[in-house]
Amino acid sequence: MGFYTGRTGAMYFYDSTENLSSAVAGAPEANKKLLKLRDWSIETSLELLETTTIDTAVKSYTPGMVSATGSATVLYYRSEAGDVGKQFNKLLDNIMKTSTAGITTSDRCGFILRAGTQTGTGVDIKDDIAFNAYITSASVQVGTGELSSVAIQFTVDGPFLEIIDN
Repeated sequence: MGFYTGRTGAMYFYDSTENLSSAVAGAPEANKKLLKLRDWSIETSLELLETTTIDTAVKSYTPGMVSATGSATVLYYRSEAGDVGKQFNKLLDNIMKTSTAGITTSDRCGFILRAGTQTGTGVDIKDDIAFNAYITSASVQVGTGELSSVAIQFTVDGPFLEIIDN
């Protein structure tokens, strides 16, 4: 049995023109991995619909809709020769626009969140969560004595394409 730490995590980013489904079926490409990722998180919630009637003394519920949101922090970093992956500006391109066209469905993107990887077990185990999402917030943070970073928040669009395996 092994435990994962933040060092085993990763995040892969696919823009609307790239095929996330083929990455889910196989493995995400190294050039889709976000460079200099500090952290990521995802939260899934279930909306419960109350089914209590006037003649009962205890509340009852039925499942409603499921939704998921998440966040990530990427260091503000310019790729250097030999770096393989995507830098922070690819995320910003899906929410910060210089045109008046605004955000459209073409700004939907795909993410693969990797909690960890276990190699050498016959078939490599990759604990991934894959989904399509819209970036709903981006914040560029610059502070004296700190590394500059870009914090993003996203909302999952549709069902998960892959979830962590046991």
